[in-house]
Amino acid sequence: MATRKSKPWAVVLLGPGVPEQRTEHTSSAKAYQLVNDTRAAVQVGTSPVTRIRVEQWEPDYQRWARYELIDPKEQ
Repeated sequence: MATRKSKPWAVVLLGPGVPEQRTEHTSSAKAYQLVNDTRAAVQVGTSPVTRIRVEQWEPDYQRWARYELIDPKEQ
């Protein structure tokens, strides 16, 4: 039987010289709030993040799947 995760959304922040930062979220809205905050920080030059990966938990397969790959410099 498929197990439901309490935090089925994850955001992974990536960049040169930046250790991979992964956070899990209870909703897509909360995950995308972090995405938007990170984009804003990149735009003003306070974050070295170059890629943002949004993942969603697939309960049928018991694994994370890439939902979206974002370039934070793009709007």
